[in-house]
Amino acid sequence: MPTDDNAPSAANPAIAAWESVLAYAPQVLEHLRGSGRQPGFQMAVAVDGALVGTCSGGYADVASGTWMDDDHQFRIASHSKMFTATAILQLAEAGHLTLEDALADHLPELAGTDAAEVTVGELLSHSSGLTRDGTDSDFWVLGRPFPDRSTLVETAAHGRVIARHEHFKYTNIGYGLLGLVIEAASGLDYRSYTRRQLIGPLGLRHTGPDLDDGSVRLATGYGSLTVAGEPYTLERRTVIEQVDTGALSSATGFYATAADVVRFLSALLPEGPGRSGTGALLGEHSKRRMQRKVEPSGTPGRHYGLGLILQDVHGQPTFGHSGGYPGHITRSWALPETGVALSVLTNAIDGPATSWGEQLIALATLAAREAPPSYSGLSSVELARFTGRFAGLWGVQDIVELGGTLYCLDVGSPPDPETTEPLEVVDGSRLRSRDPNGFSGYGEELAFEFDAEGAAAFRGPGGMRMVRQADFRVPERLASPAG
Repeated sequence: MPTDDNAPSAANPAIAAWESVLAYAPQVLEHLRGSGRQPGFQMAVAVDGALVGTCSGGYADVASGTWMDDDHQFRIASHSKMFTATAILQLAEAGHLTLEDALADHLPELAGTDAAEVTVGELLSHSSGLTRDGTDSDFWVLGRPFPDRSTLVETAAHGRVIARHEHFKYTNIGYGLLGLVIEAASGLDYRSYTRRQLIGPLGLRHTGPDLDDGSVRLATGYGSLTVAGEPYTLERRTVIEQVDTGALSSATGFYATAADVVRFLSALLPEGPGRSGTGALLGEHSKRRMQRKVEPSGTPGRHYGLGLILQDVHGQPTFGHSGGYPGHITRSWALPETGVALSVLTNAIDGPATSWGEQLIALATLAAREAPPSYSGLSSVELARFTGRFAGLWGVQDIVELGGTLYCLDVGSPPDPETTEPLEVVDGSRLRSRDPNGFSGYGEELAFEFDAEGAAAFRGPGGMRMVRQADFRVPERLASPAG
């Protein structure tokens, strides 16, 4: 069900696909969270600028047993670079700066230093050659405060690592400097500018540039299971303090909810029929400029634009950003071809936000496919009879309806849209595998058993019987003896 007053137009087929995914997402994400001993998660999807749905699960705070909800906020860290780049492009549109300006033009204290001739555009695309975080970045492990303005400027003044444009060189120091450029060009401090020109116009009620306003309701952040040590239980994770990021707010200070992140990303989508809010922050020329590949990152298929990571996910072009802050790992994407924006937020330093989000995009890709001929005339009620979670000694499988088509998916294993095929409908109690893997069940049937609650079990492919997970019991002779 749409959760936004500005409901999306039903004309975009991505809406139906993602509504189908949202019906399944709580089950699969909760399984991934529990099996990975993750504290919690939050996700949101928008299409054409309107929120299609959200879900959250697990714990906002383990010790108190506080459940995660859609209003808990996360440190979205390097997502801040999207906001900063947008602010720079706004100021360029207004004639207050150009992307060819040298840093010393706006920050005279850098004249004659390593950073003096670096341009605003080079900072935006991580082409400046400046250091990532300096030679002492223990603020990332909370060993000392994040840099203030004077420390930031001093770090940049002696921060050349490689030549300009020699190689993509990600730099938080560079984006900290862009915050100072925004202040010099606008006459406002960075946090005031972003609240006035970015957060306010989009109505991002749960977003801020850092922790100075005191209105945050952050999900507790946790350390990794590896650091926690044996027995690797959720309760052993270390609680990580959330601190203000000082002069690096423009690189990593932002907090938000998933719903606010997709609203912001939607504002960067190209304008088109039915899209709301896409022109609220920038003109089309500036958006295209941000989304043009400037630097290959050194990772195959992954480029950087201006404040945006650009890469294909399951064959679909995306722009967006990742975020890594101690205790919170986050990742968000916009898919301009379909008008989709997706954000997945996790509250642990080893949170798999990227892999979970890419799995959701894979599911949406499956949901967008045309149903095979064997589904002709079948209602959603008839398909729902087959669905459920089924267990056997070899694992757990979901029979799930995505976009009006049934799939058999291994729970916890992300589907590959290139090799995942829908099930064929044989009759009211049988489906047939179309799995192209000849080592698997290609061509074999799944014969279902039903009770008053729906599908209770099925046999095949391969002839083994899978039963409703709630009813599954390990065979007695395999159970461990009482110790």
